[in-house]
Amino acid sequence: MANPLFIPQDMLSRKVVSLVRFLLLKYRMNLRATKAEMLDRISRDYEMFFHVISTKATDCMWLLFGIEVRQVDPLGHSYSLVTALGITYDGLQHGAVGIPKTGLVIIMLCIIFIGDNCVSEEALWRLLNVMGLYAGRDHFIYGEPRRLITEHFVQEGYLEYRQVPDSDPPSHEFLWGPRAHAETTKMKILSFFASIVRRDPRSYPSRYAEALRDELQRTET
Repeated sequence: MANPLFIPQDMLSRKVVSLVRFLLLKYRMNLRATKAEMLDRISRDYEMFFHVISTKATDCMWLLFGIEVRQVDPLGHSYSLVTALGITYDGLQHGAVGIPKTGLVIIMLCIIFIGDNCVSEEALWRLLNVMGLYAGRDHFIYGEPRRLITEHFVQEGYLEYRQVPDSDPPSHEFLWGPRAHAETTKMKILSFFASIVRRDPRSYPSRYAEALRDELQRTET
């Protein structure tokens, strides 16, 4: 029986990982998850810690995989699992097969928007290297990230990958693709980024103003 006042950090981590794996399975099967199933997964001995375990697991689904765990039946305690911020692509068939890649799409859109709507390939990889992503080196979630980003994300329409005009030697840059503009908004992406760094979106005044203009333009069309 778990101590009602304390759960060791290593046990908490194991329970979170176990619950994340369960939620990923539910997502791949396009099924809802219930609180009862989630409790069975982590063991009912840890029911008093369900809130902290489930919160960490849903944060992981959101931040790492771009999957939102959304309560759809408060009385029955059931949850749907959907791709976040309006993005419809999950990348299950690209990179490491069977693992959602929506989170990386969102991170790419964040980097580009915060970088004044354009980011050089060199600057992008400096940032991705900090995250443990390296061109030509397989990642356990994303597979070979350069191919995923420059081929699949571009083919799916989320990114535009183009040569910088008059660059010598030739260099490339990334912009939002048409599908990104159609499915999500700059305000959603800015709010996501701000939540990661734990700041208010308005602390980026130029980006916030641009996001507001984008919202207004969308309501007028």
